[in-house]
Amino acid sequence: INISNNLDLIPSYISLHKFNKEAITFKEIKLQKQLLNLQSNYDYIIIDTNPSLDYTLTNALVCSDYIIVPITAEKWAVESLELLKFSISDLAIDIPIFLIITRFKKNNTHKALFSSLKDNKNFLGLIYEREDLNKKIAKNDLFNLNRDYMLEYKNILSKFITIIMSR
Repeated sequence: INISNNLDLIPSYISLHKFNKEAITFKEIKLQKQLLNLQSNYDYIIIDTNPSLDYTLTNALVCSDYIIVPITAEKWAVESLELLKFSISDLAIDIPIFLIITRFKKNNTHKALFSSLKDNKNFLGLIYEREDLNKKIAKNDLFNLNRDYMLEYKNILSKFITIIMSR
């Protein structure tokens, strides 16, 4: 779907869950083969996956140069990050993982996670929890590009681009 002259989106489909169950040869590299046909048309290809360790994630990982993981400041999210790192090492690929803390609150638990990540060279920043943002998402409403939460995302994106351009 062409959104604008510099942005195309390919939506996911609910039927994609069948992909994990089907017996397909070289299932792990299906996406990589398809993206080879597209990569000359784009500066960036961003793949948003569901948070599960299945073949859709494996496909995204094997064709990625970078991974950005949004995590909440909760114990299970940090544990999931370790599972992701294990899966990546299982695939024998070397991909830098960048982290964003989302839905950040100013409580002690969240501050402790932030403190443990803030000096990591691949930590991109945090997005504060905001009720107005939650309401916009719930209503599928348009986002105000000048709101503070959008500026947080823009700053994170700028930091990421600066890092990858310097490599």
